[in-house]
Amino acid sequence: MDETPTNENNVVPVEANSLSDYTPYKLNFLLPLPISKETKSNYKQAFSIDKPKTSSKKRTFIRYILPTYHSRLSLPSISYDQQTTNSPINDICDMRFIIIRHGERVDRYFGANWYKLAFDENDQYRPYHRNYPSSLPFRSNRYFWALDTPLTSTGLDAAERLGRSLWKKNVHPQYVYSSPAMRCILTTIQILKGLKLDNQVAIRIEPGLLEFGASKFGMHIFLQPMDWHQYGVNVDLSYQPILSIVPPYERENAYYLRSKYVIREIEKRHQNTTNQVSNIFLIAHATSPETLTWDLLGRQPNVDDLYRLSLNVAYLQTVIIEHKQDKPYWSFQPRD
Repeated sequence: MDETPTNENNVVPVEANSLSDYTPYKLNFLLPLPISKETKSNYKQAFSIDKPKTSSKKRTFIRYILPTYHSRLSLPSISYDQQTTNSPINDICDMRFIIIRHGERVDRYFGANWYKLAFDENDQYRPYHRNYPSSLPFRSNRYFWALDTPLTSTGLDAAERLGRSLWKKNVHPQYVYSSPAMRCILTTIQILKGLKLDNQVAIRIEPGLLEFGASKFGMHIFLQPMDWHQYGVNVDLSYQPILSIVPPYERENAYYLRSKYVIREIEKRHQNTTNQVSNIFLIAHATSPETLTWDLLGRQPNVDDLYRLSLNVAYLQTVIIEHKQDKPYWSFQPRD
C-alpha cells in the first residue's frame, strides 16, 4: 500500500507558509457547525479587550528554544547538552516548567477528512494504514474526530522516545498538566510511558491550556477526564481545573491573558518553602511556548506575530524555563 503522506496543500490556509496548530484557520474549512448569535454576542461583551500597545522592535521567542524538528522519525532535541546523557540538569531553582508541543497529528499526515476512511459505516475504527494509531477511545460523534484529532503511530512512538530521553537526563515530573485536546493527552500518555511514570503520575487535564480558537465548536467535542479514565489512562479525577470553559471566540491578546492567568495559577498552586525542585510538565500546542512564557520572562506579548511564531515550533519541541527565589523573572534553562 502506498504510504506517501497525503498532499497537505488542500488544507493549508491562504497565505500560510506551512501547517500549524493555528486553529482559527484550521476550523474554518472543516465542518460548517453553527454558532448562535447569542453566544457570539455574549462572548464579545465579556471578553472584548483592546490590543495592547507593543514595541515596534518585535522580539521572538524562537531564538531561546530548541532547534526546529522536521523529521518524522528522529528524536527531537531538548534544551540541554545532549553529550551529558547521564547527568541531571541544574537544580539550583525552586520550580521548573517543561513545556512540550504535542506529537505528529493524524490530520496533518492524511488530511482533514482522514476519519472518513478510518471508520466504517458502523463507526468502527479500522486502522488500514500503519501510520494510524492502533486503537482509539470511543466517541459518540464521528465528526468530532475532524475537530479533535489523535496522533499518528509515528507521533506516538516519537513521544515515548522523548520520554525515555528525559528519563536518561533525570528530568522527572512531579506534576503533569495537559490540554484537553486528544493530541496533547496522547502525547502526555506516551511521554509518561517513556519516563516509566505512567502508573505513578496522574495527568491533570486543564482546559485553560487549550489553544487559541479550539473551543469554537464547544467544549463538548473533547473527551472528559472520566472518558479517559474508562479508556485506561491514569487521569487525576480529583483535579479541579483552573478554567473549566474556554470561550468560543477569542482574540490573540485575550489568549495571551488567558495563558498568563493559567500559568500563574499553576505557579501559585505549587509554590513551597522547601528546597525541593518542582518539575511541572505542560503538554500543549504550537503557540504555548510563546503564550505561556511571555509574562514569566518579563516580555511583551507578540500579538501580531503569534501565527508566524507558531509555524516555527515543531512537533514535540521542548522548552524548559525555571525560577529562582531571588530573581523577579523566570529564565530559560541554560545549556550545560
